[in-house]
Amino acid sequence: MGFKHFILGYFVDNPAHGYDLIKKCFMDFFPTSPEINQGRLYTTLNKLEKESMIEKKIKFQDDLPDQKIIYITPQGLDEFYDWLDSTLDEEDNTKFDFFKQYSFLSKVNYYKHLPEDKILAKFRGQLRISTDRLKRFEETRKEMIQKKVDHYRIRIIEYGIEVEKVKVAWLQETIGELENESGDGSVTHFEANRMSQGTVPLTKINSCEGK
Repeated sequence: MGFKHFILGYFVDNPAHGYDLIKKCFMDFFPTSPEINQGRLYTTLNKLEKESMIEKKIKFQDDLPDQKIIYITPQGLDEFYDWLDSTLDEEDNTKFDFFKQYSFLSKVNYYKHLPEDKILAKFRGQLRISTDRLKRFEETRKEMIQKKVDHYRIRIIEYGIEVEKVKVAWLQETIGELENESGDGSVTHFEANRMSQGTVPLTKINSCEGK
């Protein structure tokens, strides 16, 4: 993602204090990203200032401490509009980009090594998280419409809503499969994997074969 250009775009819309950028934009879009943190944000701001793409002006206040407000410069505007008009960041060469976007999948990739009850608990936990997130996204969309937020920003949250709906449906379907497996008395994926490794007791194998 063009992080530098994302930041420039924020200042195109409104000059702001660095803390406002974190509070209003940064924490909403990248609250837990290990790749994008406050350190990187301020490093990027310092670099943009050195490149004369942004500038800081003092805002004098009578009853409050003076603030350094960040403005985009004409050079910064040129850089931003060149990026916006280009094809940069419009293609993702990651083969399975959905894998990168949903970190839970990195664990699911190895769930054959966990007992079925633990897998089920983890999927149920994810379903709660996704359901809550979906509700929050839908509430945010309503607020954005009421505030007459830019149409394309509403479309972004609608994209997020649709992605979350797919995630919820996938979690529900997987939970249903796990519940059916655990209830029919058959050998679970975990047990089958342990058998293949020779780590399931013989009595367990015999009891399964006798069914």
